[in-house]
Amino acid sequence: MNASDIQANTKNIGTLMNEFVDKELIPNTFQELSNILPIPQNRFKLSSPNNEWVISFGSTRIDFEKNPTSSKGENLGELKDFCVEAKNTFSRILTKYPRKATRIAVVSRFLLKELPEPILQDVYSKLFNPPKLYLENKPFEWNWRSVSMLKKQIDSLSEEFNFVTSINRIRAEFNRIRSELRLEKESSSIDRIELNFDINSSAHNVENRYGIPEIEQFYDSVSIWHDDLLNELLDFFQNEKV
Repeated sequence: MNASDIQANTKNIGTLMNEFVDKELIPNTFQELSNILPIPQNRFKLSSPNNEWVISFGSTRIDFEKNPTSSKGENLGELKDFCVEAKNTFSRILTKYPRKATRIAVVSRFLLKELPEPILQDVYSKLFNPPKLYLENKPFEWNWRSVSMLKKQIDSLSEEFNFVTSINRIRAEFNRIRSELRLEKESSSIDRIELNFDINSSAHNVENRYGIPEIEQFYDSVSIWHDDLLNELLDFFQNEKV
């Protein structure tokens, strides 16, 4: 999508702040770097005070994000609910700035619940055919990624979509301040499986073809594709354990 004209100026910021006054979004700027524009570009974004909602207006893309507001991410909810918000957000933007996009995508990232070590090792064995060293000494961190292309119907468009899945075992440690005087620290560690999904239209088609009707239908459909893939993976991991 060509969004180079939605620049960080008073008119655009005022127009979009008024459009999203119900979300109480605050304007800010960010530096955009890309292969197309090697010189940093000053662009703007709108975000909620706690950074839960962010709309970033790049030169060639518009990103809409929902971010966790706590370490456990209780606010994130279901993808289908996010898709409703995304559909509404892009419809409002494209009504003010009429145009069509060349690509469309949904990216999600989340952690599965804590699992005992034998099941974590079993998931690794299901995904990999490792050499002897890693077969006899099971890794405590690993990354698995796969991409397939599927044909889907979006309104009158027959489209090819990349279905990207990354499955990772990650370890991390978090420190948080417990007292108002910032004297007490509480540490916690995680050892979990992280899932990343990226469902995006093929880059080979550069035609501007996604208008409001196509974008709305995409968001109506993509949460179903996403949940079908998620459930298939959970079954693969033995759903009753994961």
